[in-house]
Amino acid sequence: MLKFGGTSVAGRPQWEVITSLVKARQTEGFRVLLVCSAVAGVTSRLDALADVPDSVEMRQEVMEIHRVLGRNLDVDDSLWLDQAERRVSRCLQDLAGNPGPRSRAALLAMGEWMSTTIGSLFLRQTLAADWVDVRDVLEVAPEKDLSPARRWLSAACSAGEDPCLAGLWSELNPVVITQGFIARTREGETALLGRGGSDTSAAILAGRLAAERLEIWTDVPGLFSADPRLIKEARLLIEVSYDEALEMAASGARVIHGQCIRAAAVTGTPVVIRDLNRRSVPGTRIGEGVSETAGIKTVTCQENMAVLLLQNLDMRHQVGFLAEVFGIFRRSGLSIDLVATSETTTTVAINCKANHLGQEELQALVTALGEKCKVKLFDNCVCVNLVGRGARTALSRIQQVMRHFEDRPLLMASQSANDLCFSLLVNAGDHEKLLQGAHRCLIPQGDRNPAGVFGASWTMIRRMS
Repeated sequence: MLKFGGTSVAGRPQWEVITSLVKARQTEGFRVLLVCSAVAGVTSRLDALADVPDSVEMRQEVMEIHRVLGRNLDVDDSLWLDQAERRVSRCLQDLAGNPGPRSRAALLAMGEWMSTTIGSLFLRQTLAADWVDVRDVLEVAPEKDLSPARRWLSAACSAGEDPCLAGLWSELNPVVITQGFIARTREGETALLGRGGSDTSAAILAGRLAAERLEIWTDVPGLFSADPRLIKEARLLIEVSYDEALEMAASGARVIHGQCIRAAAVTGTPVVIRDLNRRSVPGTRIGEGVSETAGIKTVTCQENMAVLLLQNLDMRHQVGFLAEVFGIFRRSGLSIDLVATSETTTTVAINCKANHLGQEELQALVTALGEKCKVKLFDNCVCVNLVGRGARTALSRIQQVMRHFEDRPLLMASQSANDLCFSLLVNAGDHEKLLQGAHRCLIPQGDRNPAGVFGASWTMIRRMS
C-alpha cells in the first residue's frame, strides 16, 4: 500500500513519480492501493472558506488549484469539474444554513475527493485503475462525551483485518486509489479523522487488507532525532518500534500521526516513511523486530500547550476531588496530555490545538474548574520531550542543560509510565535552547552510531540530494 501526502500529489512531476512507483510495485508482484491526501494547502483553504461560505474569491481559488492540476495532468475538465462544483456548492449551502463542525467536515473532505478524482483519471492513461470512495468502507467508531468538534473533525475508526473487504476489492482493477482523512458516520454522513488523519486511513486500510507493508511517501526522508527545521544536525532514524514511534508522534513529531501507528500495531503492519523527492534515502522503518536498545532516540517539542495548576489545600481530606476535577475535562470533551500531583496541587497539561481549544473555550474551562479549586493558567507553553527507552536515565546526561532553569520557570516535569518519554513544560521562548542542548547531550554526533539506530544527519542528506 502506498500513501501520498499533500505535497506528493500537487503536480505532474509528483504524479509521474507515483505512476512509476505503482508500476515498480506491480513488477514485484503486488496489487497496489493508493491512499491520497488533498493537494498541499487545500484543506487549510477550505477551512478558511468554511468561515465565510459566501466568499466567491476563496471558492474560486480552491477550484483554480484543481483546474491547473487537472490540465497539467492532461485531464479533461468535463470529466470532473461540473460534479466538483456541484458538491462544493452543496457543502457551502449547508454551511450557510447550519454552520458548525458537521457541515465543515463535509466541505473539508472535498480536498481529498478532488485530488483522488483527478489523480485517478491521470493514472488511467497508463494503468488499469479504479477509484473508490473510502466512505463506503470506513465508518467511525461511536464515542461518548466528545465535543462536537472532535466528533466530526477528529473521529476514530477501528483497526483490524477484514477478509470481506479484501475479497471485495480483489475484484477491482489491480490499482485502486482512494482518499485519506475522511470516513462516514453510521448515518452515512462525512466525518474526518483529524489533521494528519490520512496516515491513519492508510494504516487502517492496510491492516484490513493484510497488506505486506504501508509505504508513506511524503516530503521528508523519515523520522529524525529532532525537527530538522530547528536542529540541522538532527539524524535520520533507521528503524524504531511501534511504541517508540507512537511516543514520538504523541510528543510532537509531525511526520506521522499517532493514530496511524496504533492502527498499524494492531495488525502488525510494517510502516516505511520515504521521501518522494529523495528516493535514494531508505527512510525510517516502523514495526516489530527492530532494535530495542535503550537510549533517547529523539528530542521533540509540542507547542500551543496550556498548563493549569489546580490548588486545593484540603485535597488530602477531600475524597473524590480528582474525580470531580477530571469529570470537568470529560464533560468538556477534552483529552489531558500530562498530569502531576503533589500534596495540595495537581498540575495538568493539555494540547490546545489537538483539543480544538481556543481562548474562549480555555477561559470557560478555567471558570468551571474554579468552582472546585483555585486555578492558575499558563496558556502559551511548550513541552520538550526526551523520547526513547529508559528515558529516565537521560536526566544524568543533561545536568548542564538543566542549568537553563536557574533563572527560568519549569512549569511541570513528567515521566511516562512506560519509561519511553520524559517531558519538561516551559514557557514559549524558553524551549529553543533547552531543545538544542538536550539534543547535543543525548544524540550521537557525526558518524557515531553505537546502537545502529541513527543514519545520516539532515545536513548530510541535503548535501547528497
